[in-house]
Amino acid sequence: MKKMKKYICAALAAAVAITAIPTYSTSAATISELQQKRKNLASSTEKAKQEIQSIKNKQLSAEQEMEAMDKILNSIQAELDAATEDLNILTAQLAAAEAELEEATRKRDEQFELLGSRMRFLQQKGSTGYLEILFEAESFSDLFLRMQYVNDIMGYDKEILDELQKTQETIQAKKKEIEENRAEQEEVVKLQQKKLEEQQEVVNEKKALVASYENDVKKYEQMIAANEKADKEVLNQIAKQNSSSSSSKVYYTGNGSLGWPVPGYSRVSSGFVTRTSPITGRTESHSGLDIPAAYGTPIVAAEAGKVTYSGWMNGYGYTIIINHGGGLNTLYGHNSSLVAKVGQVVSRGQTVAKCGSTGWSTGNHCHFSVLKNGAYVNPSNYL
Repeated sequence: MKKMKKYICAALAAAVAITAIPTYSTSAATISELQQKRKNLASSTEKAKQEIQSIKNKQLSAEQEMEAMDKILNSIQAELDAATEDLNILTAQLAAAEAELEEATRKRDEQFELLGSRMRFLQQKGSTGYLEILFEAESFSDLFLRMQYVNDIMGYDKEILDELQKTQETIQAKKKEIEENRAEQEEVVKLQQKKLEEQQEVVNEKKALVASYENDVKKYEQMIAANEKADKEVLNQIAKQNSSSSSSKVYYTGNGSLGWPVPGYSRVSSGFVTRTSPITGRTESHSGLDIPAAYGTPIVAAEAGKVTYSGWMNGYGYTIIINHGGGLNTLYGHNSSLVAKVGQVVSRGQTVAKCGSTGWSTGNHCHFSVLKNGAYVNPSNYL
């Protein structure tokens, strides 16, 4: 129980810590400040992901313990059912014994009353009663038979009464034995019920702990989603500042002819659509195209431009952002490694990164986004 309380207290403390989701203002900040905010968001998200993994490990352990407890619970329930069945049998046997004892007592009382009435008759008649029986004999043999009858009747009455008394005593002893066995069985049932209740309490506490873990995971996922949203806002601010910079040279003429970023791989596994996130399971607006490719495949610049970001980006993993001027930027995410550096001017088709699955990714691919004046737009309209 103490261990369980420790778990629950830890979970509550975690829940309190989770609620403090940071917010970031993106107004009037320099690009370096915005990039630092993005790093902070990435760090916060990484910690949240680690916490989620830790909680899921604890949850899995708790669920495994709960599964074992459920087996014990079923075993105790089976023992309780068997003990209850035995108690029901003893209760039925006791009821039958009580009925037998009542019947034996009735028969004994009836026989005793019959014997008593005969004895009262002979007592009232005295010796004349016997004499009347004997004097009515018609012969010597009749007299002998009459004397034998009197003795037999008296002896038979006594024998019957003795047998009835013995039967009653036997049933009484049997009833007492059943009562004792039933009392013992009642204690067995009570103990099994107590064991069942105690085990059920432990299982319920474990279920509450698992539920608290699930709640903590949801809160951390909310934090990650909030970080992702904030990160996009910061990214938009960076793109806007890059596009408005006086040094931004216009490389893209807006003729809808951006180059394909992953040469040799044309399949798109996820487009610029609203979808269910493969990571969180929540509905989200996908900000670009996912283009599956082999690990290490060259990722090339869709157009000439200046690299404004080359590093780890929250959600996108290792990321490259290229400013093509005129408010147009392209983003290449989830790379295994980065080739181009910040400030480098690249040409169309030049390798800027290598394909991978870093960040929030379920497999090797290039996430390709197009931003116009800081807002995500459908890349298909520019390719």
